[in-house]
Amino acid sequence: MTTTPLGFVFPPTDGSVPPALAIDFHLKNNPKHLFSVLHNVNDSSHIDITYERLAHAVYRTAHILNPNRKFPQGTNIGFLVSTHTIQYIIMILGAMRAGLVVCLTGQFQRCVLINGLFQPFPISPRTHIPGITHLLASTQTSLLVTGGGQSISDITHQLAHDLTQIDFSVQFLPVPPLETILPELGELEAPLEHGSFPCLKSMTNDTTVSILHSSGSTGMPRPVKYHLEGVFKNFINQPFGWMYARDGIRFGSMALPTFHAMGMFIQIFMPLYAGYTQVLFAPGRIPVVPTPNLTLEAAVSTKCTFIMCVPAFLETWSRDKDAIAHLRQMRGIMFGGGPLADPIASKLAEQGVRTHCCYGATEVGHVHEIWDLDDSSDRGYIKFSSQVDARFIPQNDADHTFELVFVVSDDHRPFVLNSEFDGMPAYKTKDLVVRHPFKPDLWKIFGRLDDQIILLNGEKTNPGPMETEIVRCPIVRYAIMFGRERTQTGVLVELEESAHDLYRTMDKHIQAIEQIWPFIERANRTSPTHSRLEKKAVIIVDPARPLPRTPKGTISRSAAFKLYARDIKGMYLDLEKCSGASTKISPRGLWTSLDSIEAWVGKSVKHLLGREVDVTGDLFQQGMDSLTATMLLRILRNVLEPAAKINQQTIFDKPTIRQLAQLLAYLSKSGDVTVDPITDALDSMRAMVQKYDSNWPCLVNPGLEQVDKERVVLTGTTGALGSHLLAQLLESDKVEKVWAMNRKSTKDNQERAIASFEDKLLDVALLKSEKLVFVDVDLEDPKLGLCDEVYDEIRVDVTIVIHNAWQVNFNLSLQSFEPSIHGVRNLLDLAFRSTAPTGSPRFLFASSISVAGFSGCGKHLSEVPVVIEDAATSIGYGQSKLVAEKIIESANRAGLQTCIIRLGQLTGDLKSGSWTPTDWVPSLIGSSISVGCLPSAVGSVSWLPLDIAARSIIDTCVARNADLPLVVHASHPRPVPWVDMIGAFSTTIGARTGSKIPIVRFSEWNRRVIEAASSYKGSESDRYRRFPSTKIQGAVDGMVRADNELRSHRNTGNAESGGTARLDTTMAEALSKTLSCTLELGIAHVEKWVGYWESRGLFKLA
Repeated sequence: MTTTPLGFVFPPTDGSVPPALAIDFHLKNNPKHLFSVLHNVNDSSHIDITYERLAHAVYRTAHILNPNRKFPQGTNIGFLVSTHTIQYIIMILGAMRAGLVVCLTGQFQRCVLINGLFQPFPISPRTHIPGITHLLASTQTSLLVTGGGQSISDITHQLAHDLTQIDFSVQFLPVPPLETILPELGELEAPLEHGSFPCLKSMTNDTTVSILHSSGSTGMPRPVKYHLEGVFKNFINQPFGWMYARDGIRFGSMALPTFHAMGMFIQIFMPLYAGYTQVLFAPGRIPVVPTPNLTLEAAVSTKCTFIMCVPAFLETWSRDKDAIAHLRQMRGIMFGGGPLADPIASKLAEQGVRTHCCYGATEVGHVHEIWDLDDSSDRGYIKFSSQVDARFIPQNDADHTFELVFVVSDDHRPFVLNSEFDGMPAYKTKDLVVRHPFKPDLWKIFGRLDDQIILLNGEKTNPGPMETEIVRCPIVRYAIMFGRERTQTGVLVELEESAHDLYRTMDKHIQAIEQIWPFIERANRTSPTHSRLEKKAVIIVDPARPLPRTPKGTISRSAAFKLYARDIKGMYLDLEKCSGASTKISPRGLWTSLDSIEAWVGKSVKHLLGREVDVTGDLFQQGMDSLTATMLLRILRNVLEPAAKINQQTIFDKPTIRQLAQLLAYLSKSGDVTVDPITDALDSMRAMVQKYDSNWPCLVNPGLEQVDKERVVLTGTTGALGSHLLAQLLESDKVEKVWAMNRKSTKDNQERAIASFEDKLLDVALLKSEKLVFVDVDLEDPKLGLCDEVYDEIRVDVTIVIHNAWQVNFNLSLQSFEPSIHGVRNLLDLAFRSTAPTGSPRFLFASSISVAGFSGCGKHLSEVPVVIEDAATSIGYGQSKLVAEKIIESANRAGLQTCIIRLGQLTGDLKSGSWTPTDWVPSLIGSSISVGCLPSAVGSVSWLPLDIAARSIIDTCVARNADLPLVVHASHPRPVPWVDMIGAFSTTIGARTGSKIPIVRFSEWNRRVIEAASSYKGSESDRYRRFPSTKIQGAVDGMVRADNELRSHRNTGNAESGGTARLDTTMAEALSKTLSCTLELGIAHVEKWVGYWESRGLFKLA
């Protein structure tokens, strides 16, 4: 047996000495070793609890709970008590030790056979009564220990009544008196009257050791059975607890509740095996409620080496110099249950206080380890244990979060398995994490997937960081944000008891919000635009209706939103009625001059975005998005009557403050917003081309050396196509270096690349290639935002530039894409200035079929330049791509080797099926499921998988045996009839639902969707979720018209369905064998797409 220098004998951790028998082991081997030191808060005296004293107390308790072995092994016993911590621990250990050898009859009281022990079931006294009833009945717990105060007595009385209503019988047992189990506390007791218990029957890995329960924040609390294998793998043999397995270690666990998984781990399981001495509060007249002051006082008095607490304690201590002086002497302060604010963590670190963030869960155990902190940026991050298989599912949100998943491994077996990952059983935690910007093995807990707010426009808000900032206000106790399926977020704020007077009147309400507002502003500054709060979206909680709590003391969000449903609805109605602008100006006095209109619009935009903006700059390049555009539209409509004639698209079309002001001035006089869209579009495109297609630099040298290995600049590597391009370039033996250029972001671009690779099942190991250099760029800067050294290095070495990055927003006008067009010019200038011995680099641009506009049915587009008039009917996105094409054509005439690669409709690849769920095809499928039919159309589709498109682009650019063609197309060379693809969808969905979905004519399908959506009685957000194609109803109507027109023609086999052009691929196929040999799309592809969309929550297949 292993021992410490001072003689503590460690119990084996292979399961041969289970927790129920560990007390026998210590009585024999470590009787004088300290299990616990009890600190008396009244006089600071200490009481030592040795393993001998503990064992005697445990045996007494076992005899009380199971006199004469009345109850057979495997009987469940619950605990609903409010007691001193040491008393609670002894009761749990006593119950575990009270198991009997199997009776000769072999009968067990539980309906599920469990060998080995009397099973303790600690129940939180904060669990609501229906939850307790549910827990007892669902686990067949027929014994319940209750007591500890009047509130517990009241709960017990009501519980007894409720249990009779469901015809479930429970025997209530009183709490064993402290003076009975620990007589003459502090002195060695007299010998035991009854002695120990016989040895328990041998246990298997699946033997249930104890049962805990979830918090019940989203419904009824769920029982979680702790099997023997999991107790050892998930707790005892994890590295965290063993850092304390040394002589002289005192661990302050006095602030932990025992009925939590962390309490069971720190206060019961680990001391029994690691041997550290824990510090607890001594029993008093009433149980001690831990506070920062009492906890620190106990830790200092008992000379704690480590303590564990909640972040709120650390925040309190950070403001106390004496407290910091004491904490500095300790080897570590562990915290969990929530985040510690970065300023607090930094302040403590600067003062020499060593804090460590902890992570665990009832369902998986304690799964991280403590490491030496290299610098202050590591604080708040966790490192998952090398003994667990942690996986991370990217959420593709603005915060670059991942859902944390634990997969069963040899050294870790979660107690709850609710999913599969790579074919292995797994537990999806619904915890969101973010990766350390520089250290990929460190992670920070960011929030809960359950808490994530998905707005009406699909934007995601992670409320945790914002709520944490708001709660820092001294008068705020709790803050929970809401806004699911709404146009903007709001927040419920519960005030501290000392601030309840601020609720009484509206004036007081305003005072409260003014006091809270600086903290909300700080939260807004660090959050995406769509997440930001405004003053009118703050609801002060009625003290008579406090926010409902979970057993863990946190807010039950679902219950809170139900309780305040009427208030939340009223708040949104008020927002609709009022302008929301911070400055009220009388319309009559406002519209007298353009300057006053411009100033007013500027103030409104500043209010929405939280900062000053350039009146001539594009608002969508300065932080505005579709959500804030909606809010600005509401402001305009509430102030100016003629503005009722404009819509959100107007703001996209007039995206500067000055342009909006000019339009408003015009409307206030004439009330007419009519313009000629074709003429306006052509004028705008020609002006943009003229601005950027002249004064090309002279080519520096013609290039005499042959290209041996390619050195490639690739922009936009974190998107769908960009990720496949990057992966294939890194795999290619023809490429020796890749500069992966991405715009500067709050998140590390390598981290974003990892998330994208994982989403598409690409080999993440490629991102560690020596070929790869990640470069943060600003494409609007003449030198791309690079230092001279890096810019010159690229200029000297690059052989190929692939420009794939482009803003994707089909609502924006051409003007909003000018930064992207400016970036094209700056990249072309880089190519012109190349001094590479191989000559100027080849320049390839990823364009789009949308440059051809919507010019009728059956059109075929050859691999040649498009005239500018063809894009007049296109959207701003397509117009911007054509402007870029024209600038590149001009560069080609000036001597640069260029190639425009027009992309058709791209799909998910066959491996992952990753296809953006907001695209038009998944939107059609989502609506089809709701109406029970799929649309049939004539013609065929040339959809091309992403990986094939990427390969065709690379094949084109590395083909050095011929000059680059000016234009090639990346589209499927083997179109598939629409009816065949829709049939594959019908079969795939039918395999999930049990019956195929019928197929009807496109026009009939569209009629059914429109009618069903119009008659739907639910909320607007629910309607869009059920009928997602109605978000793009105009485009769908256009497809229906095109289908009707195609049906009037005889030869429709060569026509592209839906009215878009068929892209000719003759030259592209000659350059790319991969493209020319690609197989037709079929049901295997469809199955992957549907599976991916379903996993992303696009629709539920009933």
